[in-house]
Amino acid sequence: MSEKLYANYRKWRSDECSAPEGIVVATDLNQEWLLSWWWENYRRHNSYPVAFVDMGMSEEIRSWCRQRGELIRLQVADIFVAEKEKMDPDRIAEIENVCGTEFWSCRSAWFKKPLACLQSPFLRSIWIDLDCQIRGSLKPLFDLADGNLAIAADLRFTDSIPPLYNSGVVAFKRGLKIIEEWASLSLDRNRDFFSDDDILNALIRQNRTPVAEIPSVYNWSRCCAKNPEAVVLHWHGPQGKSIIRHQIMQSNLSSLGLFRTY
Repeated sequence: MSEKLYANYRKWRSDECSAPEGIVVATDLNQEWLLSWWWENYRRHNSYPVAFVDMGMSEEIRSWCRQRGELIRLQVADIFVAEKEKMDPDRIAEIENVCGTEFWSCRSAWFKKPLACLQSPFLRSIWIDLDCQIRGSLKPLFDLADGNLAIAADLRFTDSIPPLYNSGVVAFKRGLKIIEEWASLSLDRNRDFFSDDDILNALIRQNRTPVAEIPSVYNWSRCCAKNPEAVVLHWHGPQGKSIIRHQIMQSNLSSLGLFRTY
């Protein structure tokens, strides 16, 4: 059923690229509050075109995106993501023991990530999660996207052999087969996986897919020690989102003259 319904979302878009390089981000209604924060940080250091993938935005945010880049509609219903009750109870207990219970509402957006990557209008793209704070130029990542998939090792699991990768920042060139495989597996077998990261790591291991490893400063986990050299600081998880909300509140107060830093 899913293959018949979503066949066009399992393969690369076939039209010509609108630009040689660009950034891809995406959001649904639940996460769109992050967009303006992400954009302000991004535009301080970069001017690459941005494609905004609509996973279910409000009309107000769609209009906001059209004013700043290309808006791409991803018309895939959330129903393709297996509900908690349809997953292996042992796997559920394992996941919740590590991650808590708040992540369940995010899974539908997570598994749409590879589908969104396939809709990139650029020859070379950088996917960036919206909870990533951009603090410098992203130019070096495009050079890594000429061959294999470029992705950073997950700094939370440094003892893992082979390494585990985090898809918060991914550089890729149009036509890579592994992105299509990532999308198909996300559509067909998400009940067997915790997240899109799990699927991508499984594909890399099983197929022995070569990757270009992104330097850790381009996907620096909030769980690690502070790093002034971090170009992309990843505020993942509920705690990270709380920190972003605090940053937004401080910025708003500062713009009103009600907040000062000493």
